[in-house]
Amino acid sequence: MKDSSKKMNIKSLIFLHVILMIYVGSSVMSKLASGEEFLSLKFILMYGGVVFLLMVYAVLWQQVLKKLPLTVAFANKSAVMIWGMIIGAVMWHEKITWLMIVGTFVIIAGVCMVVMED
Repeated sequence: MKDSSKKMNIKSLIFLHVILMIYVGSSVMSKLASGEEFLSLKFILMYGGVVFLLMVYAVLWQQVLKKLPLTVAFANKSAVMIWGMIIGAVMWHEKITWLMIVGTFVIIAGVCMVVMED
């Protein structure tokens, strides 16, 4: 019984990170929209995409909270900063500093401590 419970938690954590990527996607679309002319068709479509992704995220977040404790889900939400840093470096060639890398390890350590405790 405990092994199936552990597998369910791993599946739930993977599902959580897919949801967090949807959340990051809304930020990416927002940044892309900011480069467009205000109220142009591209601007409106991109911000419509932002709203849509946030709605999907909100519904899926509620679903993941049925499977994971709030403390675990919320601790993992800090991974959004890591995903954002990686996407920023890949898409916009933003510089990743040593302090950002150290911060990433602090975030990962904190998430691991919370997840392992629960």
